[in-house]
Amino acid sequence: MNLVNNNSFDIIVIGGGATGAGIALDASSRGLSVLLLEQNDFASGTSSKSSKLIHGGVRYLEKAIKQLDKEQFNLVKEGLYERALFIKNAPHLAKKLKLDTPIYNNFEIIYVYIGLLLYKLISGKKSIGSNTFINKTLLSLLQPSIKKKDLVGAVSFFDGRFIDSRMVIALLQSAQNYGTVVRNYSEVKEFIYDSEHKIKSLKYTNKITDEEFSVDASYIINATGANVDNIRLLDDEKVEEILSLSSGIHLILDKKFLPSDEGILIPQTSDGRVIFILPYLGKCLIGTSDEKTVYTKEPKASNEEIEYLLKHINEYFDIKICKDDILSVWSGIRPLVKPLSNGHTEEIVREHKILSSDSGLISIAGGKWTTYRKMAEELVDYVCEKGINKKVKKSKTKHLKVHGSRKNLKKIKKELEIHDKLSKQTKQSLLNLYGSEALGILSIAYVYNAFELIHKDLPFIKAEIIYCIKHEFAKKPIDFLARRISLCFIDKKKSLECLLMVCQTFKVQLLWSNDKFQNELNESKKLIEELF
Repeated sequence: MNLVNNNSFDIIVIGGGATGAGIALDASSRGLSVLLLEQNDFASGTSSKSSKLIHGGVRYLEKAIKQLDKEQFNLVKEGLYERALFIKNAPHLAKKLKLDTPIYNNFEIIYVYIGLLLYKLISGKKSIGSNTFINKTLLSLLQPSIKKKDLVGAVSFFDGRFIDSRMVIALLQSAQNYGTVVRNYSEVKEFIYDSEHKIKSLKYTNKITDEEFSVDASYIINATGANVDNIRLLDDEKVEEILSLSSGIHLILDKKFLPSDEGILIPQTSDGRVIFILPYLGKCLIGTSDEKTVYTKEPKASNEEIEYLLKHINEYFDIKICKDDILSVWSGIRPLVKPLSNGHTEEIVREHKILSSDSGLISIAGGKWTTYRKMAEELVDYVCEKGINKKVKKSKTKHLKVHGSRKNLKKIKKELEIHDKLSKQTKQSLLNLYGSEALGILSIAYVYNAFELIHKDLPFIKAEIIYCIKHEFAKKPIDFLARRISLCFIDKKKSLECLLMVCQTFKVQLLWSNDKFQNELNESKKLIEELF
């Protein structure tokens, strides 16, 4: 075994999703040295399979009021506060979104309006928009797919939306700017202990090169989402599991099913769940299901889950949807902290817990995308309270704009507009995905003469592939297609159609052999066909 002694770090973060990336940024921006390890690609787990919403949790507020639960109420309040910071700090990726809640009897008008008014009032100065009532006629124009029978109107309110996998990359680039060393396809294999059985280092394997490394750290953080218990078991095979895992799927349909740029919230289905119908990257996103599950590295949407969503959405749509209308479908695993008593997963509040093992492994479990920043701040505060051999600054992430949002985006847009080699659609796509880094992609396009579209019906250009390899840690074609431009998540067929060109570009940039090229092509094709 070829162990390469690398550097020693203040903190090693295991997990390259929302929580791990947030911790890396918070810690490194305070002056700590950080190594982040992810066993697959960044955001390849739950963090890229969300409902793409930044929210306080409307359903949690309802339960807080009905159950007089102050803890749930405070979690909603915290989420709404973090929602405003999220949108402020990542304006190229996060925007406010208007959601229409259709109402089918007069009693519901008062109930829903008061509930959503309270939701707005809790946000206080961090409110992002006013609530309104929409009558049946206007709603039918805005949302032509919605069921008209017995429709009274709708109450509209605001939450946030974002591109989740792009946010992880932006956080990691920001952390890298502060000195964080980031490594994807780096799987932790073993913890190494001192004479008192305290963790002093770990061994990990680079899955691309098969090299093995040993790295020291003052603290090792387990921020692996749905995989948290497995890492805890690696440290202590007798440890009690703390997660209750839930699977949730999302469907993508053509924009014709949701022509408005406003979303729809179905507040309560026949089985008491919530369904969102949202605009996402020019498509219509529908989610989500909620079923107990077990951990798997590559969760797949089951026919039962797909049928569940189709059945319930068709109860609220006049335009009937079938499986043939689905452009892409994916499944994610929610890492919910176990409740004190047995209950349904949809009843578990998305709170988080920080735990420390006898050996010193620190694990953070649960939470949700909206509060990733607060979770990271609390985790690093916890580490500092335990003691670290240097003076550490207070968290600065409340006012820290992420990579891609640190420059004036209006000026970037004007600079892009003068270049006639890019279509209007490509210019807008570059701004939406990369923010101020769009100009860097434009430079690459000129240097490599890489203005070619990767697909005639899509806005993405070849220069984006090169940029993502050089600056966004992309190691495989699936990294680019799924998690850098999100194409797999919105159109499975088109992802397969442009796969060959993407693989050819990777081959040139990474100097792949013919065998390596063919293996990567086959692997990416298999993953797209099976997971989306």
